[in-house]
Amino acid sequence: MSSSREPLTRARIVDAAVRLIEREGVEAVSMRRLAAELGAGTMSLYNHVPNKALLVDLAAERIMAEAQPYEVDSDDWRDHIRAHARAVRELAHRHPRAFVMLATRRLSTEAGFRTIEAALVNFDRAGFRGKVAVGMMRAMVSYLLGTLMREVATSPELGGIALSPYVDVDMAAFPLSAGVLDELGTYDHDHEFEFGLELMIAALERYQSG
Repeated sequence: MSSSREPLTRARIVDAAVRLIEREGVEAVSMRRLAAELGAGTMSLYNHVPNKALLVDLAAERIMAEAQPYEVDSDDWRDHIRAHARAVRELAHRHPRAFVMLATRRLSTEAGFRTIEAALVNFDRAGFRGKVAVGMMRAMVSYLLGTLMREVATSPELGGIALSPYVDVDMAAFPLSAGVLDELGTYDHDHEFEFGLELMIAALERYQSG
């Protein structure tokens, strides 16, 4: 009698890993746990994915492959950089737990190179090439990962570094901090993201004109 059970494949295993990461974070991933999720024997997973490290890399690639190409009706390199950065933020919002994982993986397959190529094309529009363009791309990536990890990886209000409005600050020891307690007690993710992005673009403009 033939079985109606769906055959085990690498794609099914990776899909299950992505779902598990989205629910509980990358720390929850194990071959044993995924086997239980898929109704399969643990050892059977190793016929398709030899180890957990590769499985996590494949899950990261799967999520990166979902990144939507951005569209912008402009020839200005600044607008392209803004649109690309916002597309990365949108991906982080769709996969908040998994986005933290992306920051720790070295994506060297087609999905990873698509976003690298898009970034380098944008810097090329501004006249930055070679080592300079790579350095600028890495600086932008550092900004995006740091900002977005802070935004999506914490709870319950999804991040930020806002202080408690009831914090008691020694005004003599920390006069500048005491003077901006209202600002330190609030956090607007949209504003902070766009503010930081404009600072990065202003730095690129300064480098370009220098």
